[in-house]
Amino acid sequence: MDITAYVDAVEGQKLDVEGVVVLQQGKPIGEYRWVPDVPRNVYSVSKSFTAIAVGMALDEGKLSLTHRVIDAFPGLVPKPSVRLKALTLEHLLTMGRGYPEFTRPRSVVEVLSESLAYDPGTRFVYDNASTFLASAMVTKAMGSTVRDLLVERLFRPLEIPDPQWAASDDGYTMGATGLEVSTKSLGVFGQFLLQRGVWKGRQLVSPGWIDGATRTHVATGGSHPDYDLGYGYFFWTCRHGAYRADGKNGQYVVVLPREDAVVAITSNEENMNAILYAVWDHILPQLW
Repeated sequence: MDITAYVDAVEGQKLDVEGVVVLQQGKPIGEYRWVPDVPRNVYSVSKSFTAIAVGMALDEGKLSLTHRVIDAFPGLVPKPSVRLKALTLEHLLTMGRGYPEFTRPRSVVEVLSESLAYDPGTRFVYDNASTFLASAMVTKAMGSTVRDLLVERLFRPLEIPDPQWAASDDGYTMGATGLEVSTKSLGVFGQFLLQRGVWKGRQLVSPGWIDGATRTHVATGGSHPDYDLGYGYFFWTCRHGAYRADGKNGQYVVVLPREDAVVAITSNEENMNAILYAVWDHILPQLW
């Protein structure tokens, strides 16, 4: 692949992209670096890694989509509200917790103390707290933090160096953000997703979970076409039959099943939409 057109588009718009990796049919076909490829905070791409930990817990029967949040933390809220009693893991996965705004919680008790404004599952409100609660539920079910679970069951099998991942004040992996990995590692993760959870002949998480997590479960609305096509389980669905993990300032794992391809990008750029548009304009047309 000639990645020059993408590089020219990025540089012509003065977009602060750090690196891009393109894979097709399981092989790297294009790469460009503006800065050395070292682990960096991939922000909300972390959510999609947490989704894999949730899938592993579901595969083992340790959790279910209908598992109530308060049942994972018995006694932590002495008098839970009706809405909190109704809150399930699936509501968290689809950002339907019922809280009206984005939050950055530091503990489970902080989240569970928040008053829910809407019935769970009735409104999509993108929020770090939902992923954080899901991470804590996995820890309660599996006896391991999400970070430690994925080190053994995902990162090491994929040969991704053991990453740093921020923890909450009460010891849970933040889940929603704080994971530090390289662009190359994001590309490997995208290939794992494209292969529906299989890596070197091992099924690390069920294909049904990958399929379910990466399809639309809830309408989102949005200000441009890559955010108004819906949300899965900590994944976004987007144009061209693709889905993606994305994070603040232009962190992307774009999976294109029809083209058997993955595009991974790390950046430090507020205008992150332009980075994705350049993928559609200058990388997608070159995929066969």
